[in-house]
Amino acid sequence: MGNVSSKEFFFIGISLANTQNNDSSVCIIDRNRKIVLLDKLYFTSDIELFLEQSPYAKNAQITVSIPHDNTLLEGKWRIHCKNYKMMNENFEINRYNWTNRLSDRCADIFLKLKEKGVKISRFDVNLLRQSYGLSAHYLLRTSLDCKSLQSALKIKFGFDELPENMLPASSLEAILGAMFLYDNTMTNAKVKNLFDYEGLEVLCRG
Repeated sequence: MGNVSSKEFFFIGISLANTQNNDSSVCIIDRNRKIVLLDKLYFTSDIELFLEQSPYAKNAQITVSIPHDNTLLEGKWRIHCKNYKMMNENFEINRYNWTNRLSDRCADIFLKLKEKGVKISRFDVNLLRQSYGLSAHYLLRTSLDCKSLQSALKIKFGFDELPENMLPASSLEAILGAMFLYDNTMTNAKVKNLFDYEGLEVLCRG
């Protein structure tokens, strides 16, 4: 990261949903900082197929968001406890891993790509938005939040090709991830490794 001599020509950001019932999105930016592909994916097999067979992915750096695990057992106290409570894995009540905050969906697919030599990392959407000065002024992923984020990407960060109609939240987050990779490589922006998750670095602007 942060190497302008990098040979990769494309920068791929993927906003990953925690289940296939919600849309994931992929955004590809080229070295001219233009969006060459913006699309939605649903099934795990679709994501795997894209990463394995897309000609863009063969010559790219990739970053993938870490979705939150929304799995909960019933009970109001469990819902509130999940936000801050730390519990030992051996604790019986955690037999369904309901205290997990992050989803490991597709983690094995991404790790295999890393083992093949692909430059792939993870990112946290909210932390990345904060680092770019795009903190949410409205409830996350609501229409007002999406409109604000899309306007900022279009006006402040120069993505003139974005349409007038509102894009899905996942598409905007995918653009953010791809832009982050572009900045890391082409402008030598400062990058820090927040932590490792499932064998991959979780990166953010320094």
